[in-house]
Amino acid sequence: MAPAKPREDTRPEQAMRVADFLDLHPGSTQKEIDAACDTGCISKVLSDMPRVDLYGMGYGIARGWREVPCADGMHTRNVRTYTLLHRPEAQPGLFDQAD
Repeated sequence: MAPAKPREDTRPEQAMRVADFLDLHPGSTQKEIDAACDTGCISKVLSDMPRVDLYGMGYGIARGWREVPCADGMHTRNVRTYTLLHRPEAQPGLFDQAD
């Protein structure tokens, strides 16, 4: 389960909660992530997570599809899923060794 939501909720903190959840539950849907992490607008958080130009972001997120039943099981529909590939580097290239 994701950690408790802080009082002043910033996008990097939301992204960290989503990443923690996706570590435990890869292949989750937006609905599942939002129910567990309470981000307010999960689509905004998921679209910002891969962006390296935003502070605290730079997550690797894989997108996939899952078929779910609908119409009382008479039909199926595809739902987007998300899997965490990697977390952002704190300072990329800061301690690179010269050869």
